[in-house]
Amino acid sequence: MNLQPPIYTILYIFLVTGCDNYKSRTIGYIEDEYIYISTEIATEIKSIDINKGDKVSAGDILFNIDSYTLEKNDEKLEKNKKYEEAILKNMEKGIRKSEIDLINIDIEIVESEIIKAKSTLERKRKLQEKGFISKEDIESYELNLLRKRNELEKIKAELNNKMLPARIDELIAQKIKIEKLDIDIDNNKYEISRTAIKSPTAGVIHDILRKGGEFVTPGNPVLIMVPDGSKKIKFYINRKQLYKIKYSDSILVRVHDLHKEYVAVINYISPKPEYTPPMLYDDKNDTFVYLIEAKFKDQNVTLPAGIPVEIEL
Repeated sequence: MNLQPPIYTILYIFLVTGCDNYKSRTIGYIEDEYIYISTEIATEIKSIDINKGDKVSAGDILFNIDSYTLEKNDEKLEKNKKYEEAILKNMEKGIRKSEIDLINIDIEIVESEIIKAKSTLERKRKLQEKGFISKEDIESYELNLLRKRNELEKIKAELNNKMLPARIDELIAQKIKIEKLDIDIDNNKYEISRTAIKSPTAGVIHDILRKGGEFVTPGNPVLIMVPDGSKKIKFYINRKQLYKIKYSDSILVRVHDLHKEYVAVINYISPKPEYTPPMLYDDKNDTFVYLIEAKFKDQNVTLPAGIPVEIEL
């Protein structure tokens, strides 16, 4: 928010230029530098915790934006992590005793069926020797016994596998899944923390542009603040005066209203001249003036913006 230089500022430059006693003096004015605080996402303002004119420190909460969706997502991620951790724990320790007992019951059933199938096969073979049963019938009973034995071997093999932990590659894959969830949780918590918009520096709240409940979009400021130590002096000099100054030069700033003097340091010299208004130009004055800016050495200066000051180069 730039203030236009008062007309008396430029007028004073040319009034004092022709006078030897004042050739190193000019008039300027105080100006504030502003920080515009906005959001990075389109969202609703839930609350504004400060008032216009409040003094704030770096890290103070200025306003809060909607965090409902992020908080619900955080709950979902935490539940997913617990679920995946339970799976990993189960994979690491193998099958539970209750499951082993059930499989052992299946083994006992199949073993009893094998005994029964063997007994049946022996009886049928005796009948086949007497000519009551064909060879094809005997082969059918033999095949049934073989199936039962294969089924028993399969159940025992499955039991042995389940009693072991999961394979190394399966365990690694499960751990990676949990690590990814940890990253997602951390990122989501970071986004939640950003819903409390904090002051980037110490300063004063200059203006509040929005209210709680309003919808804001990125780049549109919610409030304006003036950082501590941001006050500067702006003034204009002619070409002859320009040759006498350089960056980091100290200047004396007089505030006649307060009868006080301050020291400031030049931190900007405009590379381009500005035309003198025609009504101020005569053959004694230069056609161009140059904008100069300086910062107070004392960053605690609290002079109001816009007041005129006298500059001694």
